[in-house]
Amino acid sequence: MNASIRSVTTRSAFAAAALLTACALTACGSTYSAAPKNAAATGAAATSAAPPAADAAPAESPKATDSAAPGDAGAAQDVGKTPTTLKKVKTKKMGDVVTDEKGWILYRFDNDTPKPSKSACNGDCAKVWPPVVSDDQEIVGLDAAKIGEVTRADGTKQVTLGGWPLYYYLGDTKPGDWTGQNVGKVWFAAAPDGKKNLTCVPKNPPKPPKPPADDASPAAEAGDGGYTY
Repeated sequence: MNASIRSVTTRSAFAAAALLTACALTACGSTYSAAPKNAAATGAAATSAAPPAADAAPAESPKATDSAAPGDAGAAQDVGKTPTTLKKVKTKKMGDVVTDEKGWILYRFDNDTPKPSKSACNGDCAKVWPPVVSDDQEIVGLDAAKIGEVTRADGTKQVTLGGWPLYYYLGDTKPGDWTGQNVGKVWFAAAPDGKKNLTCVPKNPPKPPKPPADDASPAAEAGDGGYTY
């Protein structure tokens, strides 16, 4: 009798754990839909299957701001420009993140160092993950004492948060996207204190897009994004 009770209890425990895991993965996975976004970023032609993907996109990508125009074809090319504002924004699935004034989510790189601040993302890497250039940005909702800057290898001044250099991601196609989360298992949306935002971590994020074609080096033609992490 006792063995039977233990068996039922054990099965119930496993079932409950499996249900919780499934719910967690569903909540995160349904939010992260990189395939349609990457297709848009690379200028893929529309097909008959496009409307469902477009319909799903708003629900899959948390809205960080309503100020930017969704679907702007040139938006992905603007992510490397110097922002005027750095701010804390709460999103539906990712919680608190850091964005610029248009709502583009900013990232940090595990291979960088915070003390002293140093960027390890240069060359082709910086084409896919453009650095956030420092220019006395307005700070909204963030601790100004945690905002700093670091001089990159090319002399550019890059914004740091909690010592960590900040970046945009070429794979994000509209404000509020966070398709760079866990790319290479070393890139993460920045939390307001500069640490990694681990609220939702996709298990199998896609490889990053190739660097822009203005540099047709052998590395840029590689299928893995043209650089190493």
